[in-house]
Amino acid sequence: MKVRFLKITPLGLGAVKKGWQAEAPAPLRLVSGVVCLVAALAAVASAATWTDRGEYDLVMGIRAEASAQKRVELLDRWQVKYPQSEMRQVRRELYLAAFEALSDGARMLKTAREMLAEQADNPVGVYWCTLLVPEVRDPSADVLGAGEKAARQLLTGLDTYFAAAGKPAAASDAEWQKRKSSAGLLAHRTLGWIAWQRGDYAEAAKEFHLYLDQDAKSAEITAWLGIVSGLQKEPANQVAALWYLERAGALRGEGALPDGQQRAVGALADQVYTAYHGDGEGIENLKTAALASAVPPADFHVETAAAVAARRADEELTRTNPQLAAWVHIRRQLESPDGEKYLADLRAAPLPRLKGTVIRTQPEAKPVEIVVGISQPLTDEVVLRVSAPFPNAAPAGTELEFEGTVDSLGKQPFTLTVLVDREKITGWPEPPASGRRK
Repeated sequence: MKVRFLKITPLGLGAVKKGWQAEAPAPLRLVSGVVCLVAALAAVASAATWTDRGEYDLVMGIRAEASAQKRVELLDRWQVKYPQSEMRQVRRELYLAAFEALSDGARMLKTAREMLAEQADNPVGVYWCTLLVPEVRDPSADVLGAGEKAARQLLTGLDTYFAAAGKPAAASDAEWQKRKSSAGLLAHRTLGWIAWQRGDYAEAAKEFHLYLDQDAKSAEITAWLGIVSGLQKEPANQVAALWYLERAGALRGEGALPDGQQRAVGALADQVYTAYHGDGEGIENLKTAALASAVPPADFHVETAAAVAARRADEELTRTNPQLAAWVHIRRQLESPDGEKYLADLRAAPLPRLKGTVIRTQPEAKPVEIVVGISQPLTDEVVLRVSAPFPNAAPAGTELEFEGTVDSLGKQPFTLTVLVDREKITGWPEPPASGRRK
């Protein structure tokens, strides 16, 4: 798996290149092996499938050649001299073996597609096309289509390809079943990767989940699931991406990524977590939890950087100005989707003691209604309805402290009406001396 990263944005994984290039896993043979195929050529000869003795001698020479490059040259000679040989599918299988030895995935895929063009359900062609398509850099729509068709053929043909009658004598029933399961996983891997390249992230995630339901230890598929989850818009999927990426980078042993890839995925996971959360707080706890489970629990949650900043600001405000902090909490709850329920709860008990700034009074001379701002001194927020009128006015800007009970809430604009005993208001200015009772 060759990982190509671009700069990670604060939004998460939106800048990871869609065309993550995969490296094929260790080959899973649907037959006993290419060596067995070559050895079987002598038996095929007795069935009179050779064009002539010259073809037979040429192929026996290919069998004896140790050099993969020279085998390719001999296969090319066979292709030129006997283009319509009844053995042309076997010839393609021998090409596959030679190209595999040369690590030439491009020519392997071309050969596999030629096999399928002639025989749509050829198991060798189906397998190699399924395996190799995710290795293609910047695949065309045609290549993706061929890979999808092969992967679906592999899934639907599992019972045929792995029928009991076809089991090699040396393979146990359990081993044969394991090969069948592994072939199914390979198909889900490719279908998920193809959906990813097409931008269908939900479908890709579905296929990767099907894979991990059977093999939860695959760090590669876990990492891929993390990326396609992060590329989806739903917040729940983006949070789940953090789980999968941290798990992929932390997995060890069977199914783990090679060291270099593991470090790259681990670094990506930490980078995305830090961008999302704002810092690395809690990241080690997440890694420990993710190692214990292939999927996040239903209540899994990571605070966004904005939420962390807001929480810390609230904590600082509570420390330095508890009255204002109490009001900020009340107003936030009243303006939330559950505001009506919270309003009913507020009516059941007195408000905490709050501090506000007088904006205006009604009537001005002997007010019974006082409009105050709490968060902002010039913004109407609370209307105090006083049990008895004050004997004198209070100028705008006067700071008051008060206790009372909620009466009603106006939403547009926001105005909370509070019933207050006059004795529960402090800060009201004393009346002028001439106005005092003797």
